[in-house]
Amino acid sequence: MRAERHHRLSLALLAIFLASGLWLEAMIGLRAGGWVDDPLRREFLRLGHAHGGVLALVNLAVAWSIGQLATPEPWAGKIRAAALLGALLVGAGFMAGGLTHGPTDPGPPILVVPAGALLMLAAVVATALVRPTDRAPGS
Repeated sequence: MRAERHHRLSLALLAIFLASGLWLEAMIGLRAGGWVDDPLRREFLRLGHAHGGVLALVNLAVAWSIGQLATPEPWAGKIRAAALLGALLVGAGFMAGGLTHGPTDPGPPILVVPAGALLMLAAVVATALVRPTDRAPGS
């Protein structure tokens, strides 16, 4: 994945999660039945919006850092993919878990959240540690 595409997809993720927050606030303001009268659903929709938005910003920081630190392209492509997938899994996992929840617990989509968090962590750590002289992963 090229740097330009990472930047564009990060901005798209940010727009999606910001729009979901605006939608959620509108539903709360309008007291839309089914969306806000369920505390568990409301909580997980908020978690998805907030985490997705923040992790989209982290993606922008990762994209910038990869360029500033001259990360080798084989590493950079893998880091970009992990960061984008991680942000998407965390934000969407929270939201989908809230939409499909049972009586007391979030729905099964919540299970992707830890995987997304680990992908984000790996991407940030790799961005910090990989040097311009490091060989490609697996070589």
